[in-house]
Amino acid sequence: MPLVCYSKDFIMDNERIFIFFKKIPLFCIVFFAVYSNKLYSTDFSYGGNFLKIPVPALTSGLSEAYTSMISADSILYNPAGIGLLTYSSVSTTYNRYIEGINQGYISGVINTPYGNFGVVYSALKSGDIVSYDENENITGKTSTSHSFYGIAYAKGFPYFDYAKDRIDPMLITPSWTRMKPVRVYIPKVYRFSFGFLVKRIEEKLDTESSSSLLFDGGALLILPGHFQLGASAQNIGGSQKFYQEKNDIPRVYRFGVSKDVATENNVMNFIFSLDYVNDQSEGSYINFGLEDDIAKTFQVRFGYTTRESEMSSMTAGIGMNFDKLLSKDSFLKGLRMDYAFMSYGIFGATHRIGFQMVW
Repeated sequence: MPLVCYSKDFIMDNERIFIFFKKIPLFCIVFFAVYSNKLYSTDFSYGGNFLKIPVPALTSGLSEAYTSMISADSILYNPAGIGLLTYSSVSTTYNRYIEGINQGYISGVINTPYGNFGVVYSALKSGDIVSYDENENITGKTSTSHSFYGIAYAKGFPYFDYAKDRIDPMLITPSWTRMKPVRVYIPKVYRFSFGFLVKRIEEKLDTESSSSLLFDGGALLILPGHFQLGASAQNIGGSQKFYQEKNDIPRVYRFGVSKDVATENNVMNFIFSLDYVNDQSEGSYINFGLEDDIAKTFQVRFGYTTRESEMSSMTAGIGMNFDKLLSKDSFLKGLRMDYAFMSYGIFGATHRIGFQMVW
């Protein structure tokens, strides 16, 4: 069943919305449901709002408190995070939103002696949408698409060639069981990385389209005791133009800290992460995430955000490692499935299913 939308323009004047008809079909009301933050916003002067929708299953379960964390998904929050990976990795997620709206995502990181290189792609599509004219007569069908893709580079210091394909003991302990720790002495003083992401966003609303080039940059500092500190700036430069109206892409500044605490014999490893986020279009808010990694096999995640534009402040997720099912000759050294649950109030629950692979 296709989504239904009306051919109407929306103009915000302080706290009042004036709706008027046009003779040509334009975009639709339903995307105000998708961009839940816009439902409560009185500022329509910014574009690229689909970038605010949580994407990866792993990070969504932690309310996106991920600025100081390290994985292939770091490319979305702090590209410096991929610089300290000592192995290569791929992360994928499929998101199911309200009827007919779906999103796919994939990111990958290749580990090299010259630094780590990453790629990312995400696409949000509406499917068929029924459009109407000013007399509420069906004029046909339309569709929308919103995507971004980019390339990243990050470099970690100091570099130890004997740490390749092994776990650096300075970092928060990942859940991979077949990726062994470094067996020789490795200095445990500090780790530092910097990174950047060049991304292009493309949106199509009915017959109109727009694109923009944006830059992200960040840094990550690792201190003894598994303390990780991260900072990033996102969406630098670029703007959108639809229907003769030009809107800036809101800049986002993120600051994060994370720490893990393991029980005896590492039966459980609790990972705490906290982010302070300043969004040019929304103001400041806090994200908090907690993961309990049980025997490096099963992960339980909870998240909380003070972001007022979210319809639910709580998120939850789980993960399951399948490392032990891989053969000894397998190219892969780790495989995990992740799931995240997020509620969008009257629009119902959203479900994200993802996979991570390392080698």
